[in-house]
Amino acid sequence: MGWDRLLGQEVVKRILQNQLRAGELSHAYLFTGAMQAEKGLAAMLLAQAANCTADNKPCGVCTSCRQIELGVHSDVRQIAPTGNSIKLQQVKSLLTEAVLTPNIGPYRVFIIEEAQSLTREAANALLLMLEEPPQFDVFILTASAPVLPTIESRCQILRLQQRVSSGAGMDGNPELKAQQASYRVQAQQLLGELTKRPLMERAKLVDELEKMDVDLAGLLAALLCLYRDFAVWQTTHDLKLVKDRESIELLYPAIAKQTKSLLANCQAIVEVQRRLSNNVNKRLALEYLLYNL
Repeated sequence: MGWDRLLGQEVVKRILQNQLRAGELSHAYLFTGAMQAEKGLAAMLLAQAANCTADNKPCGVCTSCRQIELGVHSDVRQIAPTGNSIKLQQVKSLLTEAVLTPNIGPYRVFIIEEAQSLTREAANALLLMLEEPPQFDVFILTASAPVLPTIESRCQILRLQQRVSSGAGMDGNPELKAQQASYRVQAQQLLGELTKRPLMERAKLVDELEKMDVDLAGLLAALLCLYRDFAVWQTTHDLKLVKDRESIELLYPAIAKQTKSLLANCQAIVEVQRRLSNNVNKRLALEYLLYNL
């Protein structure tokens, strides 16, 4: 588990492990060399290590590590080129979150794949943040071609050795992708039920979820991602900026009619995540969630 998955990259692993032990992570990294899948794996492992709750970081098994590998951690965002480039709006969506304190872990982590694809406008917007980033932000860039010198100069450059075959990054594991999709479907179904059921009937829903023995950590992370999409859509009405268009089309009209704000719902989800991390009874956590959404 952990760094052992990054095969043959001993120099890079040693550098990062030393920084983690010293508590001195850089505010920005640029992974170059190797295949994109291996750079993606390195980026994911660093994101896990930054927010891992175990002593040996990344452990790969704590709630934070699992959520990051599934792509549903609320403090970790990832963007990649749409078409041939990374657009200004994609970077702006990251920078909007970059000024907010982390929801759960000590760091907000922003992974930018194929950073050489940043348009000049997007690169300039990113550069402003890299010049004076908040102390809780870590930007991780990967690139298979040169990036702008001004971007490169503000990153710690870590070159991965080229290998014949490499591991998979966030999106390379079919099992993980299937599990992530399952959490998203569960979150969609739960929100659909909540829009139909009055408050007094939600106790039955708690019973149903208990019988299903849902992975509450995965469900909460997926719910938080959905509400993020709802907030982005409410603000911009730009489907290019949301991860889950289907949920916007199916659920947003009903969600928008709720009296509670999207922010209040997100705060309720984060509070349940906090309670679970303190080993609160699962049923009590479910009850708090369903009566506060």
